[in-house]
Amino acid sequence: MVKRIFESLLWSSRYSVVLGVISCLIAALVVFVAGLKDLLHMLHLIVDYTEIGTMSIRNELVLVVIEILDTFLLGAVLLIFAFGLYELFISNLKVANGSDSEGKILNISSIESLKTKLGKVILMMLIIKLFAYFSKIEPESALDLVYMSVSVVLVALALMLTKSRKKTS
Repeated sequence: MVKRIFESLLWSSRYSVVLGVISCLIAALVVFVAGLKDLLHMLHLIVDYTEIGTMSIRNELVLVVIEILDTFLLGAVLLIFAFGLYELFISNLKVANGSDSEGKILNISSIESLKTKLGKVILMMLIIKLFAYFSKIEPESALDLVYMSVSVVLVALALMLTKSRKKTS
């Protein structure tokens, strides 16, 4: 009797994950609003660039575009994490498991699949950060160029390793 009550309470405690899901959804919304603010800043820079056309405005414009990509990817990470937590601990999202192919993008069946999906998006965020870093620095020697080249090759290798492998039967 006591064991059954304890197990029931323990199983019901999984609903506490809803707090994390709601928090991630709110955080994603805040991040997307911040991305829209950056988008408005980008539009202002475009107007300035068309009027003045200086190289400093162009460089700032490139950096703002990179930041916008990074911001929206962070929002996507938060959404994927919220969906994954919900599907793993509470219930499957019936809307996401539809018959059309676009509904299967967030089908998360295990912690491993959640880690895989998050890892790929986080890898893209890191690539964008690396691109932003490369756009800011000016190589001072041939060794700097070699380091940058090695970084690009490692990024390409990481992307190749994360590519989905289709099983041939």
